[in-house]
Amino acid sequence: MSDINPFNGPEYDRDAVEIHTDVTSLPPKQYLPVSLHKLVDTRDKAYDAFVDFEGDHADLLQSNWRDMLRAQDEAAGRAAIVEGKDPLSVPSALEDASVKRPRIIGALRALRDAAMTADRALVSAVRKELPAIAELAEADVASTADEYIRLQREADAARQAYGAKLRVRSWVTDWAVLGLRTDFHDSSEATPKTASGGDVVDIDGRPVQRGAAEVKAIDESYGAVRGPGPKVAVRSKANGSVLELDSDQAAALVSIGAAEYAEQSDTDEG
Repeated sequence: MSDINPFNGPEYDRDAVEIHTDVTSLPPKQYLPVSLHKLVDTRDKAYDAFVDFEGDHADLLQSNWRDMLRAQDEAAGRAAIVEGKDPLSVPSALEDASVKRPRIIGALRALRDAAMTADRALVSAVRKELPAIAELAEADVASTADEYIRLQREADAARQAYGAKLRVRSWVTDWAVLGLRTDFHDSSEATPKTASGGDVVDIDGRPVQRGAAEVKAIDESYGAVRGPGPKVAVRSKANGSVLELDSDQAAALVSIGAAEYAEQSDTDEG
């Protein structure tokens, strides 16, 4: 006989019990033949029983269950002395749990085994029914594909109509903000463009997602449009000529010492 006591091995370390079960996820019942529905219900019922039992006894399945109940018993002993009672007359939560815990662990393992057995039976039946499952899935895919194509066509048409209306906004912006006199070109369809007439792309040059993101980017591009600023007269330090430039251009030349601000009368005389 071996001198090793088997009850001291890891299998009997009740403070380190880990009992897991992993059942197979399947598509909704609508994709499974009726012959499988009862097996699904049986497996789910067995798994739910395991989960519920595990939840009901979660405190005793934790690795620190002894420490928690020992602290609880200590608090009960203190309270008994304060109340003038015999502390040993108070039932011990730790002793009660120590008696019950092995049976709880055994029961949980049995529930785990039942769930796994039911799952294996279900998996085996599913494999035999795969042709029928594929037929149900393909029928659903075909019907939703037709709907997707229809809605995409409608979305594409709506996007082209939106792009056509943007042409009106572009024309108004040219006339009202930029002071340009551009011709309007009517169209019932057009690809949406930004205020500058470019494609709608993100900072990395990638197309922006269609829909709300595209509309937002286009609106922001129009919101950033600014008309020409006031003209400012500057005199070139190189040849003394006086020019009227936008205020930012004039400021840039003055800042580098290439020109100086001139009086408006100098421009009128020129």
